[in-house]
Amino acid sequence: MREFQRSFQPLHMQQAEQEHIQHSSIDWGDKEWGTHRFHIRQLIEHSIGLLKVKDQVIVLGAGTHGDVDLPGLTEHFTEVTVMDTEDNVIEEVIGQSGGLASGRIKSFTNIDYTGLDQIQFYETWEEMLLNQAPAAEMAAFIRESAFRAKRNDVLPQWKKSFSLVISSSVHTQLFYIHALTQFAGYASQYAEQDIRQIIDALSALRNSLVTDYNRLLLSLLKPDGRVIMWSDMIRLDSSNQALLDGLYGLQTEDERIRYLFRAFGQYGMEAAVLGLKDFHDQLSPSTQMFKCWVWLQSPEKQYITAGFSASPRG
Repeated sequence: MREFQRSFQPLHMQQAEQEHIQHSSIDWGDKEWGTHRFHIRQLIEHSIGLLKVKDQVIVLGAGTHGDVDLPGLTEHFTEVTVMDTEDNVIEEVIGQSGGLASGRIKSFTNIDYTGLDQIQFYETWEEMLLNQAPAAEMAAFIRESAFRAKRNDVLPQWKKSFSLVISSSVHTQLFYIHALTQFAGYASQYAEQDIRQIIDALSALRNSLVTDYNRLLLSLLKPDGRVIMWSDMIRLDSSNQALLDGLYGLQTEDERIRYLFRAFGQYGMEAAVLGLKDFHDQLSPSTQMFKCWVWLQSPEKQYITAGFSASPRG
């Protein structure tokens, strides 16, 4: 992986970013080295500099948390499309730009990246929970849903439409947390082995949806287009904080990459690790920029985040 950046900012710089966000207009990463948005900006600028055609760009997942400088993208692209699974704050972001970018940004909310809505998964899942369906029946339904969802075309109207596709921390948000939260309210009615059977099936469906999502990203690209993704890989806490100390002690790019990927395998969130590895295998090594940094979302939430900028293989 080329152009690896040793991008782990000191905690006082992360805290400064949080205070800056809270007390002034958003710094999209053009002023302060070491902020979360700085590294995202580098991934985006790297891709923009290599694109032959700059017409349309799509951002999946960025409308709510504002990782991407959407008004800034309108300076390079004729149209910026933003998609979210929920409502977002695009109007607020555009307002901070003085409204100059509003005519070139299109926002779509309540988008289903998985195809589960098309097969009425959530309605059936909720009904089975309410009716205390047997664990074996629920597990069979969940596993079958992976095949049914895969057969459905997601976002077909936007296939091969974009010069640049950007995915903002979507892998860890796909389906799984919501499904587990729903199940938690009913878990007491099942035996331990039944709970494990259901959770294993949910995990298998999650894994299938993660790789399907990667294929979706690539399907949206025009020929010669580029794709950018990043994801929170490891949530840092007292049990793994020493990871950073070990990383700081390494001197070469190869050492740091090997160290990070061992850490991802040992401590990483499963959906993020699978999404990153599967995506890496589909990207051209010679076109990649790989970056990794620490993101302090709040005083209680600190993550190691990793991302790619690259073109697909072939």
